[in-house]
Amino acid sequence: MIERRLRNIVVSGYGGKVFRENELVKIATKEGEQVQVSPREVEQGIIAGESSITSGVVRLLLENGVDLVFVEHQPSNFFARVVRSDYNMITELWRKQILMGEGRRLKIAREIMDCAIYNKVRLLQSLAKNRAVEFDKEIEYLNERRASLKGIKKNETLMGMEGDATKTYFSALRKIIPEEFGFERRERHPPHDPMNSMLSYGYTVLKSRVEYALMRAGLNPYEGVLHVAYRNRPALSFDLMEEFRQPVVDRVVITQKQVREDEFERREDMCYMSEGVRRRFLEALYSRFEDEYAYHGERLEFLDIIFEQAKLLAKAIGNGGRFEGFRYR
Repeated sequence: MIERRLRNIVVSGYGGKVFRENELVKIATKEGEQVQVSPREVEQGIIAGESSITSGVVRLLLENGVDLVFVEHQPSNFFARVVRSDYNMITELWRKQILMGEGRRLKIAREIMDCAIYNKVRLLQSLAKNRAVEFDKEIEYLNERRASLKGIKKNETLMGMEGDATKTYFSALRKIIPEEFGFERRERHPPHDPMNSMLSYGYTVLKSRVEYALMRAGLNPYEGVLHVAYRNRPALSFDLMEEFRQPVVDRVVITQKQVREDEFERREDMCYMSEGVRRRFLEALYSRFEDEYAYHGERLEFLDIIFEQAKLLAKAIGNGGRFEGFRYR
């Protein structure tokens, strides 16, 4: 399957071939689908599943500044990114990020957490209005948790609040999810029901875009502010993702009206999306990425807002300026 948008291209499934022909990228799937594209038209390419890709096309993409990432088809885990051999992340900003004081780190982390809870509340309020369902208790509780943020002095307490807010939020969403989908709670690895399967896939794509924005802004995606950096966890990517989970991914998942439970295959290890669901979901997700939204007095696509927020975070870390998270109004 090939999903082509103005600034992104996704090659999904098995048996695909990605190769170079002169100055063009050519893609062919096992089913006979073919696409050719100029690398100048693309910001990011995602290879999901088992496809062959030549060194010539990798070189062409890197020469044109295209972000090339690889995602496991099932489960949906982002596992590799191709960078130039002369790419150097160890910049002065990178050093400041590592050495940032606890007080400064906590201030930014509280803003990220405030934003995360606010966006959860806004989406629940929108759903309550449009679907005639009550989330009053959950919204009240989330607002109470948000009001208590200023008094928090430890990052560990913030992380506990994140888990609590997420649990409350998804508990509310259960009221509007069809029972046959079998959604009980948010499951990350692996997902065992259709809702979690779509959420995990959407968050994987979102993480690839956020990480790309952070790298372009000169930040190290692995040195977090709210989330703790350990092993190979891109903690800062998870930080910036908090602002965009509800307005981008969750909104798309919840509005997938044509998705049926029988289009998913449930196995003991996890729940798998059919290619038809995956195609429709990716189309809707990238359409959402390209939606314009009000941002500091102008209208920008969500793709650009993500990058602007990464730059704002870089300024806050590098120069000590104020960081203001993205709030979905």
